[in-house]
Amino acid sequence: MSDLSPLAARLAATIAASGPMPFPSFMAAALYDRQHGYYTNPNRTGRHGDFYTSVSTGPLFAILLATQFAELWESMGRPSPFHIVERGANNADFAADVLSWSLTHRPDFHAAISYSIDEPLPSAAAAQAARLAPFPGKWQHDSPSNVTGVFFANELLDAVPFRRVARRGNSWVERTVSLTPDGSFCWSDSPLLDRSTKSRLASLGDDFPDGYETEVAPAVASEVRLAAATIAHGALFFIDYGFTASDYYLPERSTGTLRCYRHHKAHENPFDAIGDTDITAHVDFSLAASAARAAGCHVAAFLDQARFLTGAAASALASLEGVRSPEASSWHRQFQSLTHPARLGRSFQVLVLTKSPDPSPFTPPLSGLRFANPRSLAALAG
Repeated sequence: MSDLSPLAARLAATIAASGPMPFPSFMAAALYDRQHGYYTNPNRTGRHGDFYTSVSTGPLFAILLATQFAELWESMGRPSPFHIVERGANNADFAADVLSWSLTHRPDFHAAISYSIDEPLPSAAAAQAARLAPFPGKWQHDSPSNVTGVFFANELLDAVPFRRVARRGNSWVERTVSLTPDGSFCWSDSPLLDRSTKSRLASLGDDFPDGYETEVAPAVASEVRLAAATIAHGALFFIDYGFTASDYYLPERSTGTLRCYRHHKAHENPFDAIGDTDITAHVDFSLAASAARAAGCHVAAFLDQARFLTGAAASALASLEGVRSPEASSWHRQFQSLTHPARLGRSFQVLVLTKSPDPSPFTPPLSGLRFANPRSLAALAG
């Protein structure tokens, strides 16, 4: 084990001393260790990183979301301050684009904004502070609660630690992390003890073949509950790749959705280059929606990113029809990347929640929801 990285050596020593490690503990260290975790480097996305995100395509993604935040603000009577709370902000490009657009195009909205970034990693927080230096007084590192405004998270839920489980005969076991005789990391079977995971699996029934493997992420529900606590009146936007439970846990999806990314290459081995490899799984949006309802939220809409952004961009698209300019060309390229079915448009889903002190739920008249299909809300059950 002498050639292991410091993080991998520490994990191996823990397993050697204490036995098999639950995968959420392994994943949390691999991604969020404050010295050697994957996310200690905030520049993991884009052309020179490990994967593309909607934010890394350019400023258009943030601009279109900012128009939705402004529409929400107006529909709520233009409250001031209007809090925007972001978790999973990476290098703060999204926040910078929202603040820049609002300052230039909606100074009335900009004046009301108080932007909070909830960031646990000191290295990421330092990069965010540098990125947002042009906006003194408009933002802060903070984790507010019960505020008026919006909560936003892009590709947050796919990165929460999850449990890996497997069907053995008529019961489930947990896939944990062990060591081979030569000290390499490997999967092993352990009894499934986590009550939240057992409860989620029980709700899915027993129609699974022997050898079936998948993921359950109780931490998704925890993240949604934490997000719900930040907003007393307003909306929450979760954008991520994932499925409803009926699609996620199809019997033919027998190897789950675990994926790892490094240098724009995908693979399924979380034990490769520990600390330098992203580890992720698709989001169970049915679990997220259920947690949201239990936390006092109303599920306002569930639709793919292509429909959401097409609705949000409709008026701007009309104004650019026939326009020939470098800015218009860039705008169209970004929009195509964000909405193309083979890129980000169909694989990414948008879950919109609302919360209000009024017991009657409200669905704000957002242009991004104009193409939402009410039947998609029914599909979230499960």
